[in-house]
Amino acid sequence: MTGGTKLKLLSLLLVPISVFCLQCYVNNPENWEKYYSLGINKTIIEFLSLNFGFLPFSVFEVLIFLLLLFLAWYILATIYNMIRYHDYLFQVLGKFVLNIVVIAALLFSSFELLWGLNYKRPQFGLKHGLVVEQYTTEDLGALYVHLLKRAKVIRQYLDEDTNGVAQMYGDYKNIFDRAYMGFYELKYIFDELGGNYGLAKPLVASDLLNHACITGIYSPFTGEPNVNVEIPPMYIPSTTCHEMGHQRGFGYEDQCNFIAFITCERHPHPDFQYSGYLLALAYTSNALGRVDLDMLQSLNQQMSEGIKRDLDYGNAFWDQYRGQIKEAARSVNNTFLKTNGVKSGTQSYGKVVDLLLAYYANYFTIDDKVK
Repeated sequence: MTGGTKLKLLSLLLVPISVFCLQCYVNNPENWEKYYSLGINKTIIEFLSLNFGFLPFSVFEVLIFLLLLFLAWYILATIYNMIRYHDYLFQVLGKFVLNIVVIAALLFSSFELLWGLNYKRPQFGLKHGLVVEQYTTEDLGALYVHLLKRAKVIRQYLDEDTNGVAQMYGDYKNIFDRAYMGFYELKYIFDELGGNYGLAKPLVASDLLNHACITGIYSPFTGEPNVNVEIPPMYIPSTTCHEMGHQRGFGYEDQCNFIAFITCERHPHPDFQYSGYLLALAYTSNALGRVDLDMLQSLNQQMSEGIKRDLDYGNAFWDQYRGQIKEAARSVNNTFLKTNGVKSGTQSYGKVVDLLLAYYANYFTIDDKVK
């Protein structure tokens, strides 16, 4: 056995080490959040994101492209060697399998140790009183009315295009430059959202991601929040804040959607605020429609014509990308991002909406009554 082979086999030990760390986080989440998520890991993410952040392109996207090129070349080279050195077929094939396993093990271990352990992190906001409780359908309806009214007011500060669709302030670069402001406002309430990080990055393959209905990807290897910049502009602010939530060490999609809402809501600029309210409206309307469709249809009469135009535009945009690629991507994404169930006895309208209800119950008073 050569020294190189021994080193490769030794690198496989990173897998059980990663699994051991995951189990340690599960057994002692408070201390691991303090020393890993808010300590070592936060420092690593800040270092990576700031050092890669000065580049105008996504380093992660380049690395993915190079990895795919390497794998394609390596597979073709292995096939060539199997044909040329057919007397050593099993040796060539065995080396190929070992190298692929080592690459997969290194990617898995790097992902877990650099960021993936955060999937075991306590729920965002739990220490600040955001505890999911039982809420009535009337509470959900009141939340929906409140969101509709706030979105209507904020939209008045936005310009429209020739089709009457709300416009953001500037292009995606301008949005990336301003995204930190919502986190800055909230770090005094939720200290987990503080820190010094690099900016979000645009993805060259944005149109390809549209076919899979993917709006953004966070890279734990480079600390970059990567954003699909070909989606409707009104979704880019909330998507950017969502990926920045991952950058702050939160793994689950529902928690980052909630982080996207509150950082947009507290943002000083109306375009971010409106984008956040559209996100919250989408989840709240889906939740209300599942429990009381008649109430949802009745409350939708209070929706302004401007919001209706924006939602129609967004729906028409995504309708053109429906198909097998989207369903396959959704299946993979659901498998990867499968979340834990809620506690027994708690009525859930979806975790994002549960957090919205808890947020308003703790920090605001919703006076809107459902009629």
